[in-house]
Amino acid sequence: MKLRQLKFLLAIAESGTLTAAAESLFVSQSALSQQIKSLEEELGSPLF
Repeated sequence: MKLRQLKFLLAIAESGTLTAAAESLFVSQSALSQQIKSLEEELGSPLF
């Protein structure tokens, strides 16, 4: 688990949408999705 992944997760939770979180973090939506997918695989559970 990386600090960046937790930052991304928090941004999604606060903004309510992947698109808004990606915009606020200045990353693409696909990059954000990939990081969340990686975190979900590491934890063995879906986060959303």
